[in-house]
Amino acid sequence: MAVHEAALVNAGVQAGLVDAATVSRLRPLARAQRLGLLDAIGRELRLPPTAFWQALARQRGLPWLDLGTARLDDAAFKRLPVALLQKHAMMPMLDEQGREGLAVCDPDDRAGAQVVARLLGREPRLMLADAEGLAALLQRETGRGPTGAARAPDEDATALLDRLMRESLQRRATDIHVEAVDGGHQLRLRVDGVLQDWGLALPRTLGEALVSRIKVLAGLDISEARAPQDGGVRFAVSGWDGDSIDLRVASMPTCHGERLTLRLLGQGGTLTLDALGMPEAVLAPLRAILARPHGILLVTGPTGSGKSTTLYAALRELDSRRLNILTVEDPVEQQVAGISQVGVSSKVGFADALRAFLRHDPDIILVGEVRDADTADTALKAAATGHLVLSTLHTNSAAGAVTRLVDIGCERYMIADTLAGVLAQRLVRRLCTRCREPAAADTRQLQALALEALPPGAALYRPVGCPHCLGSGYRGRIGLYEALWMDAALAEAVAEGARERRLAELAHERGTLYALADDARTKLLAGLVGFDDVRPFLRGGA
Repeated sequence: MAVHEAALVNAGVQAGLVDAATVSRLRPLARAQRLGLLDAIGRELRLPPTAFWQALARQRGLPWLDLGTARLDDAAFKRLPVALLQKHAMMPMLDEQGREGLAVCDPDDRAGAQVVARLLGREPRLMLADAEGLAALLQRETGRGPTGAARAPDEDATALLDRLMRESLQRRATDIHVEAVDGGHQLRLRVDGVLQDWGLALPRTLGEALVSRIKVLAGLDISEARAPQDGGVRFAVSGWDGDSIDLRVASMPTCHGERLTLRLLGQGGTLTLDALGMPEAVLAPLRAILARPHGILLVTGPTGSGKSTTLYAALRELDSRRLNILTVEDPVEQQVAGISQVGVSSKVGFADALRAFLRHDPDIILVGEVRDADTADTALKAAATGHLVLSTLHTNSAAGAVTRLVDIGCERYMIADTLAGVLAQRLVRRLCTRCREPAAADTRQLQALALEALPPGAALYRPVGCPHCLGSGYRGRIGLYEALWMDAALAEAVAEGARERRLAELAHERGTLYALADDARTKLLAGLVGFDDVRPFLRGGA
């Protein structure tokens, strides 16, 4: 027995995942496109089915069971007939805390629970799980899915990949990991910077079929599994007209077999600078630099800190009809209308493209990353000869960009003459505004904030979890920003050999440094982020 789609949709409406007007609008569209109503809603609102299952659990007053973190209750499983479990689509499980329970996907099917109670001699604690995950668990443990199922779930690699990509888009994942493990493959998604299991581990035959399917689409050699390979593909989700995603695919041999990592490009969407969460003390000077005719602006931070998203947002602020804007990237993650974009290849490197750009009458040049002395020198010379150059660099702080350029081999006088500003950033999880709860600040938190008490009207919030955020307590990410804006005194200090700490101190004295710790504190007190996420960036949080 299975839950009817209408029950999931109604639970979603009650939980505020979707409003009744949207359901009414999408119902005829779903029929016309031969989609399930839940699929149509998920496509429109970027919500995975799990959100609606969690909403149903909340509506019925049942605990939600994440099958990815739960374990089979072996003792109870041995005492229950397989036919009973298959008929009622249920399994005895231990939740993340080790508590016994009976996973079901139909909260109204009490007959099976009554039989289980008689056989085990105790009333089972019902826990709701999604139907597809429970069917896959039944298939793995009993050799068959629920009674009446047409076939084992996801036995076809093509259908599995399509569902994986659909849910990755709905969950706003940035990366997909297909990891070879003992006996099969485990799928994991990176959502809001954190890896999470997606379903149960796949049996080896299905996992290898999925790997082969992805390699074929990405143009990789499927006969080569002992050497790393790189490729890419634009994947169109079946049934989602117009929805496609560019994937960068990398393979790697491991002791248990071949693993793949898929980067979903362009997940920053069409964000503007206003939508990034920059404080005005950073945003206003940044826009002033973008209006300058020459100089170089660097965005720094570790891998995955949102540097490319910031630069794309900056490009969208520029008038591409009046300006000639050229970019060289590795790879091109988002295509921006009116801008000429070049991808790095074996024939064209960053420095090569930069030198070529100078013969194409550019106004603004974006360099995906300053990696070596040749690229850095060419970028600085371009900035010194009447061009605005935007680029990224891997450093831990804004002032550290100067040290890094010197270490690469750049002359200090060139850095002093061309550097307009440095933006350093990190990404942290944004609290779900639908379920966050205020909490009293403890001594440790006040110490990290360098406060004796919270300011009047301020509060710290903690994550709770709801269907809207899939129980995580977080939805999306927000940037923490540090900015160093160059002036004549700082330029002179750079030319004279000032080190990173002295540059930061001087910029702070002159009011041209906005510290990362200040932004972390502001966003924490505004209830946008949780304490644990920003603690490393607070002055007293180390």
